[in-house]
Amino acid sequence: MGKLKLDHIGIVVKNLQETAAAFENTIGLKLEEIENYKETLIIGFVPVGSMDIELLEPTTSEGLNADFLKNNGEGVHHIAFEVEDLDAAIVNAVENGARVILGPTEGARGKRIVFLDGITLGGTIVELLESPQPTD
Repeated sequence: MGKLKLDHIGIVVKNLQETAAAFENTIGLKLEEIENYKETLIIGFVPVGSMDIELLEPTTSEGLNADFLKNNGEGVHHIAFEVEDLDAAIVNAVENGARVILGPTEGARGKRIVFLDGITLGGTIVELLESPQPTD
């Protein structure tokens, strides 16, 4: 599957601005970017070293993150790893027992993403992502 890099930890929240302010006030981590994603989420990016904390505020009552919020409340939703070849990583994961629950599709920041069910992964959803290739 190649080299993996921890890209971000996704946390579903009720109110992105309130949670971002709490992160800044309590531990000094600052919200640096916000993206409106497909009219279903507001995503806030809080850099921590070479990775991000991704704050996910659902803006509709449907979808993976809205369902998580309804069923579990706020909290860690997924851990995301960057892979060199998303298609090959999906094949490998599925051949080894993982189940795709969303994707592949375009995610935040133009990255290709897929979500794997957490049932076989210690109860945590795993996102695999591939960054866009630079154009010359």
